[in-house]
Parts: sequence; C-alpha cells; structure tokens
Amino acid sequence: MRIFISFGLIMLVATSSLYGQMERTRAVQDGPVEDIFLAGSIAGLSTVTALPAKNLNTMVMHNFGLVSGGIDEFFGLDGGAAVRLGIDYGITDRLDIGIGRTSLENMVDLRVKYVLLQQLRSDDIPIQIALKGGVGIATQKERRFDYSFTERLNYLASVLIARKFSDQFSLQVSPMISHQNTVVKELPNESLHNTLFGIGLAGRYKLNARNAVGFEFLPVIGPRNTNTKDHVAISYEIDTGGHVFQIFFMTGRWFTEQHLLSRTNDDFSAMDFRLGFNINRFFGL
Repeated sequence: MRIFISFGLIMLVATSSLYGQMERTRAVQDGPVEDIFLAGSIAGLSTVTALPAKNLNTMVMHNFGLVSGGIDEFFGLDGGAAVRLGIDYGITDRLDIGIGRTSLENMVDLRVKYVLLQQLRSDDIPIQIALKGGVGIATQKERRFDYSFTERLNYLASVLIARKFSDQFSLQVSPMISHQNTVVKELPNESLHNTLFGIGLAGRYKLNARNAVGFEFLPVIGPRNTNTKDHVAISYEIDTGGHVFQIFFMTGRWFTEQHLLSRTNDDFSAMDFRLGFNINRFFGL
C-alpha cells in the first residue's frame, strides 16, 4: 500500500510539474504582428506590409478626373483616367520586389521593399520598420526634347515605420526623399526642384472582419515645386480573401510617391479630388 501511495504522489507531482511547464510555454509564445496593413499600399502611399515568401500580388490601380468637374463631366468619370498595372513578388517573408507601368508618360517603375524590423505580439519590439527604394523611367516619346536614358529616370528612397496599436488601428509614418533627373520649366518664374523631401502619414481602422477605412497624407517638407499641393487620400477597404479592393478619393493622379511629392496640383479642401480604386489579387505559388 505504501508503494502505491508513494507512486501516486510521484505521478501527481510529475503531472502538475508537466502541466505548469506547458502553461509557461504557451505564455511565452511570440511572433510577428500580422496584418498591420492588409495590402502593400492604401491609395498611392506604400505601407510597411511585405508579401510572404513565394506569394504574388497583381494590382490594378486606377483613378478618374476631378469630382469638382460636376455633372458636366459626370463628377470626373468622363475625365482622362490614370492606370497603373503592377506585379509584386515575395522573395522571402521580409523582402519583395515589384514592377509596374503607369499610363501617365508611360512610366515604368521598379521597386524593392525590405522589412528591417518586425513588430512582435509580446511588444518586445513595438514597431515595424521597412525600407523601400524605387526607380522609374518615362518611356513616352517626347516631341520637344531628345531625352537620354538617364535624363528620363526618377528615384525614391523611404523608411516606413508603423505600429499596430490594437486589432483595429494601425498607424504609419514614412520619411522619404525623391529625385527627378530632369525637370522642365513651363513658365519663367516657376520654381522647380530635382530633389524633394516629404513625410508620409498613413492609418487604417478595421471596422469588422472584412472592412476597413484608411487615409494617407503626404506633405512636402522644405522647398516645393510651384503650384503643387500636399497629396491626400481617404479609402474604404474590402477583403474578400484572395482579393483586397480599395475604393478612395485622392488628390494626386500618380501611384508612385516620387510623383505624388513633385506633381500633385489639386487641393483636397477645394473639393479637387478624384475617385479611384485598387484591386489586389494575391496568389500563393
């Protein structure tokens, strides 16, 4: 009997110890925070989110003319559209590359994004940081000038810093620098700059499992081009699983930050914005 009692006590202590170890293991489980932003951009401003390894995202990015055109221009829908078609591919869970073509000036852009630091669920790392670089080339035939290859190039470098504060709300700030190899003055008194600085602000608020609202704001810091305004966009996001649809109002016509900084001419406060949408289709390869 004593042997059985002793064996039972040993088993009870061992079971309690094992259970305690299992509980402690669960408590310290950690990993990256997911879905800080659901897609790689909101309207035109890139987000800190990178594609998982061996995943592909095909994008159709589209906007119309100005809503302020009124019923005569069907609130911009009769105006000329700007379209960017793009593909991004995840090389690793932290590194993705992309290529796109915008109908404006037949611009072809190449970009790379690398997640330098991942926000952790434990909050040991409270923010996510990504680096983005981009280069574009205007392939449209120019009637007035015979541009060389290098004269057609433009560049972007940006640091994306974001935090998911709760299951619903994420916020990002992204200082950036853009450079245009060539700027052309249309008027003698214009002030144009090859290099511009800006700080992008972006946010996303999740309404439910499938819907979210977002915004982006891209003010120029320091000298700016004559008659340009700060880009603004407000978006509504729908997640269907394999697709992410984004419907938005935006002031800029472009979908690349270096052009949003240097060539946004419309003022959101004057109702000079345009309706647009992005379609993101994700594939696991």
